[in-house]
Formats: sequence, C-alpha cells, structure tokens
Amino acid sequence: MAITTIINNGPKDAVVWKYPEKNITFGSQVIVNETEEAHLFENGQLLSSLQAGRHTIESGNIPGLEGLVQRSFMGRNPILVEVWFFKKIAAFDYKWGAQIPVIDSETKLAIPLGVRGSYSLRIKDPMSFILQVVGTDNIYKNEQIKDNLLDNVTRNLKTFIGEEVTKKGADPFTLSSELNKISKGVKNSLINDISRFGLELIDFFVVAIDVISENPEVKRIMELRGFRAEGAAVKDTGDFYKLQRSFDAVEKAAENEGGLAGTFLSGGLGLGLGLNAGQQMGQAISQATNIDNNNTNQQQNRSDEDITTKLTKLKSLLDSGLITQEDFDSKKSKLLDSF
Repeated sequence: MAITTIINNGPKDAVVWKYPEKNITFGSQVIVNETEEAHLFENGQLLSSLQAGRHTIESGNIPGLEGLVQRSFMGRNPILVEVWFFKKIAAFDYKWGAQIPVIDSETKLAIPLGVRGSYSLRIKDPMSFILQVVGTDNIYKNEQIKDNLLDNVTRNLKTFIGEEVTKKGADPFTLSSELNKISKGVKNSLINDISRFGLELIDFFVVAIDVISENPEVKRIMELRGFRAEGAAVKDTGDFYKLQRSFDAVEKAAENEGGLAGTFLSGGLGLGLGLNAGQQMGQAISQATNIDNNNTNQQQNRSDEDITTKLTKLKSLLDSGLITQEDFDSKKSKLLDSF
C-alpha cells in the first residue's frame, strides 16, 4: 500500500480542516506547521495530538495508536482515523453588533438599543469543538465561529441589560455610562455558555450602547417623558393650581364623549404628542372647558354604560402617564358619587 504525506491543504481562512481520506497507511507521515496542530480521531474519540514537526504513523512514536495496531493486524491493513488540522492561534478577535429591545420602566414602552462591541476566544477542547460545532463539515472558517456565536452574545446581552432596566431601575437612555459593568456581567454569563462548544472566552467588551432615536417608539417615549417633566416643573415652582386645573379638564373630558376625551384618547395625546406638548395640552384643555360648560345638563343624565366608558377613558389617561394615581382615584370617586 502507498505511503502518503498528510499536510494541511485547507483554505487560508479555515480554522479547522479535515484531511479527506480516512484510510491511513502505517508509515504515512503527518506534517504539522508551526502555526497549527493536528489531532487524530477514531469514532469521535481523540487518539492523539500532534504539534509542529514530521510525524510517522507508527505505534511506537505516537501515543494512543497501540490499539489501532492490533486492530489492523499489526499494521498490515490501513487504519480508519480522521486527521484534523487546527490553526494554532492565541485568540480569535471578533467585532459584533446587535439590536436589543428593552422596556422603559417609566412609560412601559419598548426602547430599541443598538449595542456593539468585541470579544476574543480560542479553541480549548478540539474534540468538543468538532463534535458540538463543526459536526459533519470537513472545514470550518473563521467567520462561521463569529456567526454561530452571535445568537449567544445577543441572548446574554438581552438578559443582562433587561434585568438592569426592569429589576434594578437602570435608565435605558443612560446605559452607556455602565459599559464596564455590563461588559463584565455578560462576559461571566458567556464563559459558561460557550465552554460546552470547546471554546474559551478570553475577553468581552461592550463599547457602545445607543438608543435608536429614529425609531418612532423612541420619539413617543421622549414626548411622554417631556410632558411628565413639564408637569413636575409646574409642581416644583409652586404653580400647582395650574396643574390641577389641567387635571380637572382631563376629568371633564372623560365625562364628555365629544370633548377632550376624543382629543386625548382618539387623537392619541400621550402617544403622539409633538415637541410642543404644553401648547397642545393647553389648547385641548381650553376646548374641553368650553365644551363642558355647554353640556353640563347632559352629563347629569349619563347611564350606567356611560359611567363605565368614562372610567375606561380616565384609566387610559392614567396608563399614558398624563395623570397620577392620586388624581385618578379622586376623579373616579367623583364620577361614582355622581352616578
């Protein structure tokens, strides 16, 4: 039988390459370059690892081949082994990017975050890497590792950042100030997640977290936050009477299907306010007040079904953040007393 020379003929961008022939003749040589290492497998089990140099397939100089010699009738028949070449690289460096939605605790709306960073890893357990990642492929390239791990990175990021926002009260708009904390937290969770693939995570960094401001949902959140801040500013300056009048107008709108409720709820105030939220609020309140004065008698004759509608609309104002819980309870009590 012909004695062959086994060398790595895989593409330059291949991290792992399997020699295509499985019938290896005793006396054949495996040539391993300085930048790589070779591993001999039989039925999914690692027999031996070969470092740089020229290695002759014989039982005496390659540990792990003794059993093969006996099964091949003392070397008279070829042995069935797989020869895998691995690039011997200290670390593979990758950049990544992902979009992660989080729920804003203040408005209960979803905020899309653009997150990007980098990480480096290396193949620590060749057998696990072949069995868990490469599978039946004869070649595995650098970019494939990055693509296959992106789901793991995104999932761990989503979990960690989500807990920071929902459980610990972090503001999605200021997460960029917590990059070190987030990097360490996600790295710790990723270490165990990818070790089962035979990979070792060396470094992991989150370098930027940006709110995707072009998203319509983000604009709605900013408008709602601005409206709430305006209300808080009124309280802080002591002009609470003006704010209370606004809430009174909201109550009257809830009691009038054709009044401010139509403007607020059907028109989407709190969901579609523009940057001139204060002006829109003032105009709507003025409209509601005029309508209310013209419909006092009608309000006193509302049916049981009308009361339910009013309460539903008032609850929508509460959910949109336009009134406080205290104001809601007060207005609800008045509505029920009038029934």
